[in-house]
Amino acid sequence: MATSGNKRKLYLTTTKSQTGPFTWLTGEQSNSLNLEAEMLESTDKSSEWRQFIAGIKGATAEVSVFADNSADSPQHQLIESLFKGESVYCFIGTLASGDTPTEGDIFEALVSSISTPNEIGSIVTRSISLQVTGEVVHLPSIG
Repeated sequence: MATSGNKRKLYLTTTKSQTGPFTWLTGEQSNSLNLEAEMLESTDKSSEWRQFIAGIKGATAEVSVFADNSADSPQHQLIESLFKGESVYCFIGTLASGDTPTEGDIFEALVSSISTPNEIGSIVTRSISLQVTGEVVHLPSIG
């Protein structure tokens, strides 16, 4: 079933649990979560076609927001995490009433880059890149 992209938001949270609290990045324009698995070649001389097995998994995330420079904003928390080299916990998905995740992905990540272009005649935006560290928890859970 199709889902509107504006329903899946990026939230900061305090752990990888599903209990929250979940704090939305105000001014969010877009986000993406990129899951990947290394492909390890396992071809031997009996085949003329390459064969692969899945290796280590990983993920990255991106979010674009209108810049919010207030000291108590979630964006400031991400900037602080980059400077201190500390990880953050994130959830990309949808919340039901009562801040309960219904579908999406929870993960721990390090902020790998923050870009804030300041163009004439434009609203100041910020692009934040996250390197996921450890396992991504998908909801609803995969059996």
